[in-house]
Order: sequence, then C-alpha cells, then structure tokens
Amino acid sequence: MAKKTRMVLIGGFLGAGKTTLINKMAQQLMSEKRRIGIITNDQGQLLVDTEFIKVRGIDVEEVPGGCFCCNFPKLIENAERLVDNVAPEYIIAEPVGSCTDLIATVTLPLKKYYGDSFSTAPLIVLIDGPKLMENAFDKDTLGGYLRSHQAEEAEILVITKTDLLGKDDIVSLEKKLKGMNPDADLIRYSAVSNEGFEKIMDVLGSNKTTGRRPVEVDYDKYADAEAELGWYNGVFLFNSKAYDAYDLSMAMLRDLAGKYSSKDIAHAKIALTSSQSHTKISLIGNEFSIGGVHGSRFGKDESQLNFNARIVSEPDALRRSIRETVEKVMKAKNIEYRMKFDDCFSPGRPNPTHRLV
Repeated sequence: MAKKTRMVLIGGFLGAGKTTLINKMAQQLMSEKRRIGIITNDQGQLLVDTEFIKVRGIDVEEVPGGCFCCNFPKLIENAERLVDNVAPEYIIAEPVGSCTDLIATVTLPLKKYYGDSFSTAPLIVLIDGPKLMENAFDKDTLGGYLRSHQAEEAEILVITKTDLLGKDDIVSLEKKLKGMNPDADLIRYSAVSNEGFEKIMDVLGSNKTTGRRPVEVDYDKYADAEAELGWYNGVFLFNSKAYDAYDLSMAMLRDLAGKYSSKDIAHAKIALTSSQSHTKISLIGNEFSIGGVHGSRFGKDESQLNFNARIVSEPDALRRSIRETVEKVMKAKNIEYRMKFDDCFSPGRPNPTHRLV
C-alpha cells in the first residue's frame, strides 16, 4: 500500500506570519531531500505569496476565489495534482487569513473522505503575539471574533513574534490562550531567533492526526467580519534601467499607510520581480517587514509589481487609494508603467462544501 501524503494545514489571521513560516519549513525539508508541495489560498487571485514561494523552486498550487472550505473540490484537485506530479511526502496548505471553522469544513472532510490518500495533521494556527497583547482578540469586534475562533479551534497554537515580547508577557499570553483553548498544545515561535521551529517541524514528522471536535461558530458574524475588509489584488508592469526594490516598495507602502489607521490595515504586500531579483515587503498595521529576497535587491529592465492589500475599507475607495499610491510613487521615480490587472471586493458569505459536526 502506498504511503499516505501528510497534509498539514497552517491557519491564522492575516499578518500572523504563515507564509514566512511555511517557506522556512519548505526550505528545511528540501535541505533534507524531502519532497514537498504547498497550496496557497485566497479570496482573490494573483497572490504575492504564491510568487514568493514559486521563485524559490518549491512546487506550489493555488486555490483562488474563496476559502478552502468553500472550494474544497479545488483543494483536493490541487493536492492530487501535486501527488501525481511530485509525489510529495508533505503538502502544506495555507488557508485564507480570515478563514475559520477549518476543523468542520476542511480537516474532518479530508480525514473522512480522503483518509486513504492523506494523513491529516493536527490543525496548526498561528497567533500574532503582539496583536494578542493589543486586545485584537476582543470578541466584541468583528476581527477579534475571527481571531478568537481560530485560536479556539486549533489543535496546535503557535505564538509568533515572541522576539517582540517580554518573558512575562509571553507567560501571560499562554495563560490567556489556555483559557480560550485548554486542549491545544502551545509553541512559542520567533522567525528571528528560530525559537520553537524544531517543535513545529516535530508536528509534521509525527504520526498524530486531526482529532478534535469542531467549535461552534456564528456564520453571520463570520460573514460580517470577512466583508469588513476590502481585498485588493493588482499587477503592474514597468521598464526601468535600474531601481532599488526596497526603496520602491517602501515608498508605496508608506504612502498607503498614511491613508489609513494602522488598526485597519490587516496587511499589504508588494512583490517586485525582474530577471535579476524577486523581493517581498509587507505592511501589517504600522509595522514593515522584509519577507524575503531572491537574487539582488536591485532590479532593472522589464519588471512586474504585484500588490495585495487587505484593509478595512469600502472596495472602490481602496482601489482608488492604491491606484493613486502607485501613480504618485512611479511618477516621483520617473518610471513609466501600465496596469495589467486589478480587482477589489469584499468577500461574500462563506458557503462550505462540507461541514461535519
């Protein structure tokens, strides 16, 4: 009998650090000569994160146009394609950052209907430590309701960005999370120091499978919380003799940040790709981070700019804001460009393919 592919779901709210962790996990497995596939997911299309993974030589598929729960057949189709093409030992799947109820709609259906092909690992959810400190998990807010439900249904809770927290703060957060979800295993994780990374990898390598019961969710609040955000995806093409990808990306993100309250910016990401380089820079709230560089930070000639943003805003207003930002910065840099594609919307009500309770 063929060995089952290990399916690992890594959830968590927008900006919690999922893509950075998944890339690190993939690089570790590849260095050990282990075969791996990744499936990304979003309400829209043309994702910065998919390109970020792809340029690093990792086999990746994408489920666009809705959460895994609502596009479950597409998730299975992509997983089976990876199995046929790559025969991976592990498939790491990254749900939409605003997605929850994953036990009922994804892990249990995987286990019940596709248990002969896949071994579904316990659900891992990343918790943004600083956001938890800032009371961003307050259930009286729409975003807080989603963050809290994600934490409550997790089987493995990973507190991220612990390098930004004091030891007493971390202990306090662990107590809070244990109060929310007493059955979950807790892992402290820092992408800077690598604390906790081995423990996360141990979850992948274990024989444990998903096994907890779903946590009840209010689908009206869930739908309202997702609809609170404007989701923007855009692609712009330009030609330049030379440019600094960091400088160009930061100029755009700073300009966008000046138009919104930091608490309303779930995340914004810019990827710049040329024949010499690929860079990714992110804005979460009022914090900027370099997601990764492949090649040089300096680009030239034909290039592409991918712009993703998830911000509390009416969609048409967000689209105008980002178009104005791109125009302002490109004009200041004397760079001619053209828009290849852009789209902005608020997600519709979740309608899962399966919901096993």
